[in-house]
Amino acid sequence: MQDSIEIDKIITTEKEPLYYLESWSHERDPNDKLICQPYDYLSGLPSNNNNIRSKFIHLFDELFFKDTAHNPKVAKINEVISILHNSSLLIDDIEDNSKYRRGFPSAHVKFGTPLTINCANLMYFKAMDVAANVLHETNVSQSNEGVDQFNHDQRLRDLNHDIVQEMINLHNGQGLDIYWRDYLPELKLLPTIEEYLYMVQNKTGGLFRLSVKLLSAYSRNRPNQEMLNKIIAIANSAGIIYQIRDDYLNLVDARYSTMKGIAGEDLIEGKLSLPILINLRNEKDPANSPVHKILYDFRSLKLRSKQPDLLQKAVTYLHDTGSMTQTHLVLMKFKEKFHKLLNEFEYGDSELYKLIEALCDV
Repeated sequence: MQDSIEIDKIITTEKEPLYYLESWSHERDPNDKLICQPYDYLSGLPSNNNNIRSKFIHLFDELFFKDTAHNPKVAKINEVISILHNSSLLIDDIEDNSKYRRGFPSAHVKFGTPLTINCANLMYFKAMDVAANVLHETNVSQSNEGVDQFNHDQRLRDLNHDIVQEMINLHNGQGLDIYWRDYLPELKLLPTIEEYLYMVQNKTGGLFRLSVKLLSAYSRNRPNQEMLNKIIAIANSAGIIYQIRDDYLNLVDARYSTMKGIAGEDLIEGKLSLPILINLRNEKDPANSPVHKILYDFRSLKLRSKQPDLLQKAVTYLHDTGSMTQTHLVLMKFKEKFHKLLNEFEYGDSELYKLIEALCDV
């Protein structure tokens, strides 16, 4: 009888629906602390990239939007991009069967795969919620400048479209990366360098582009479409530079073996990173190539991880055959392209370019 009374009480209690609440936080629902543990855990791990994306957002804002009144919005954009990035890492570690992230056990190792997948998907929607709330706050603050309800609704539709489109791009790029890895022996032709760059532009460039689109959406100084396209081209180059640099350092930087928990992780995972792809495409004698052998003869991470001597030979081979040098040359070409694009705005000596210079100093 007591249970029946309690159930009736619960049913008749009126609570505000979740979608009416202005913004998400852990305090909103005690269960969030439980189901978001994988995300909170990963977000708290030390990173070796020194918040590169956050620096890019601030520098893009200073150069192209010059909206001193919306600094709080920049912090929110950082939050949105950070949520999307960290959530994608939760899924990425599962897809790559990575046991470590930043030198610590991966979230799915610590909390289990089902909870981690659900948490990552949940946080994608949390990011959209935060972005929509910031747009609402922006439009309210600009209401005295003639922003009517129609414009607000249209900007919200544009915002949701931009986020969804870039998440589609991200998953398309990630999907290609996975497909090339898992179906390598069945591929009739290896991907071209152009196809690799297209994949990277989707997988890694998406959040750089989205940062620019969010800055534009929230700004009082919104650029016209022609100028926005030029800024997005700069963001594309930044994303490609970031990924090529990561591909390069993965095979040469000792810090990666410490942070990832294994040396030459891309080889172990079987990825077609740029140095590996360049090597395979230029290989004249596959039968005697340690890179070819570890990727084609050992078809799982578990098997490849048990070949430390072959792995070391493959890393050395990538250096000896010039694949690492060619990768570095591609990185320098995109550095030059980035500088040229900035010079169109006469920002060739800006802090943004100095950041790119520092990233390319590998």
